[in-house]
Amino acid sequence: MKNNLAALRYSKALINFSENKKASKKIYEEMKVISNFFSQNKKALNLFSNPVILISKKKKLIFKLLKNTSKETTRLIDLLEKNKRLYMIRDISLNYINLYKSKKGISNAKITTAVKLSKELEIKVMEKLKNIHKGEIKILNVIDPKIIGGFIINFKGLQYDASVKNQFKLLKSQIVT
Repeated sequence: MKNNLAALRYSKALINFSENKKASKKIYEEMKVISNFFSQNKKALNLFSNPVILISKKKKLIFKLLKNTSKETTRLIDLLEKNKRLYMIRDISLNYINLYKSKKGISNAKITTAVKLSKELEIKVMEKLKNIHKGEIKILNVIDPKIIGGFIINFKGLQYDASVKNQFKLLKSQIVT
């Protein structure tokens, strides 16, 4: 809990600093790279939380990962190294991404389908979602053959389940009762 609060404070400071320097988009992209690295590589999470491994090695890994690092991100990494808090970089990146999306009015919609969503259907879903949310919407299509057909939309904490699997479940509950 204490680390999450500190990571959130670093993220808020970074977003305010980056907006003043007009570099928030660049830092957003860098934070996405860091976040993706940790989500795809569970061993890296263990490496960064391991106090035996030198902070300088962790720092080199981040710079190798980012290639052309902005001045603002470099300053953040240097500050985290100085304060011995480089292990928080994953949480800071996740918080920064959420803060950035919130400030820019960007929302995510997760659409689960049995097959890949066609562009035409994606556009129709996007139009319907724009009636609910006026900002930018990013659609993530998750393919799950277990739902048999139809779709499940998760958007802004709400879920609309129009899957065939759910229809079968509802039918079964009606027959049983």
